[in-house]
Amino acid sequence: MVMRWLKKLSVALTLLVLTGCASDNLEKMIPADATGVVSFDVPRILEVAGMKEDDNIVLPQSLQQAIDNNDTSPFCIMLCDLPQMGINTRDKAYIFFTDKTFARVLVASLDDSEKARKTLTMRVGGDFQTVEGLNCMYVKDNLYVVNDDVLLIGTVNKPMDVNKVAKAAKLILSKNAASIADNNKATEALHQKTTEINVWIQGKGLKGIFGKSEVYRELSQKMPLMSIFTESDIDAVTCNVDLDEKKVKMITKIIADDDSEYVGLLHSTLGEPDSNVLSAIPNSMDYIFMMSVKGEKFVKLQQIQQLLEMFGKLPYIGRIDLANILSTVDGPICIGLARDPHLEGEWNMVVAIRSTDPDGVVDQISSFANSMGQAPEIYDGEYIYQYENKMIRIGVNSGILYLKMLDYEQTEGYAYEIEPLRNSFEDALIGAFAQNHNDSVNGYFDFTLKNVFDGEGYFYTSDPDANAALELVRSLCAIKVSDSFGNEDDDDDAFSSFMSNTFDNLQSTE
Repeated sequence: MVMRWLKKLSVALTLLVLTGCASDNLEKMIPADATGVVSFDVPRILEVAGMKEDDNIVLPQSLQQAIDNNDTSPFCIMLCDLPQMGINTRDKAYIFFTDKTFARVLVASLDDSEKARKTLTMRVGGDFQTVEGLNCMYVKDNLYVVNDDVLLIGTVNKPMDVNKVAKAAKLILSKNAASIADNNKATEALHQKTTEINVWIQGKGLKGIFGKSEVYRELSQKMPLMSIFTESDIDAVTCNVDLDEKKVKMITKIIADDDSEYVGLLHSTLGEPDSNVLSAIPNSMDYIFMMSVKGEKFVKLQQIQQLLEMFGKLPYIGRIDLANILSTVDGPICIGLARDPHLEGEWNMVVAIRSTDPDGVVDQISSFANSMGQAPEIYDGEYIYQYENKMIRIGVNSGILYLKMLDYEQTEGYAYEIEPLRNSFEDALIGAFAQNHNDSVNGYFDFTLKNVFDGEGYFYTSDPDANAALELVRSLCAIKVSDSFGNEDDDDDAFSSFMSNTFDNLQSTE
């Protein structure tokens, strides 16, 4: 009996060691000069999300339905193919970023190399061939390699000859070069035992990594303040994600010197938090962004000066003293956005700020509108204008100045009533919130910076019995690739067009 128990223990320990060795081998493929690394605890992720039976990957029916509803999404395509990829479900997988041959690379262990080749051939539409001794397929910007029991998928930084790309992949797979395993700061973040997804990104690599994202490029053009993080002297950013069936928790750390420009800039610009600003934001908004600022310092930021200069060149609307309006902000600026259900590509929007002179700002806007022949209707303390299919309402509530641009009469409650969100924003210098509707279950994500170094994010659902990890995956499946705030090629022209059209079409409701 004892011998049988010892035998089972030895087998278990052997499997544990082999699994650890496999992960170590993959990690040694990541070059020392990688600008960022993401590690995925594949077995734990699959287990928590209910996507694993024995050593097989299975997709729950609710997830399959979400995939079917958005089958053009790259994320959904990847999930759909996952059960047929022959992935080793007992090992970690990694994505890393470089500024050399490859922009990003995925490496994962395989249980069945032939299944991986068949699935990739079917999905990509190419053929595997031997190049530089590697069994690979080079289609468009991606190199697919199945090398023994390792899958490598690399996206090149620029088009180049297949032999050059294969040489770069061969060097990675050889594990002969210096690796990220020798970087103590990186491995400290990547080797967290209690979290399933771990991230380490060099500060100098932030812009390069996020710059590859179309979503980031679009948001950064419309919200240039994002460059405070991506174009600063931050040393590194780490993120550790703890998946749980009830709640998903994300802890982020921004590593920077106390005397860095990043810390100095935020300390001088950020103001006092106040979650009361959520009392003007409808609880139906898909996205809510908040930043607490000292207005007089805020308007002096280079990014804001650029926006003010652009704004001042606009016909008519450029006459408003926007710098003066922004300088009255003392606390949060909060923006809520929701897709217009009636017009594709259009958005409903609400802006709320804590101002030192909210009534003065309203008077300034009203005087401008009157000078343009757009006298408002005043009802229940609100200044009301008509803009195409939307009603614009400007008012003040408990010191909070708000502007609502909605295509419906608001009957829903306010974001302040969402208790987890209110609690998160209560002491947050910077915050973001997103919600998604999956059948009868709502998924919520909020992220906040409580100080210039430490961030916390949570994903949770409206159903206490729902699997939060699975619902997070389903929410990611629901993201439509084509969604945007506008599809104009020139953002300066798009911004000018939007603002000009807004006020050209502004009408009194009288």
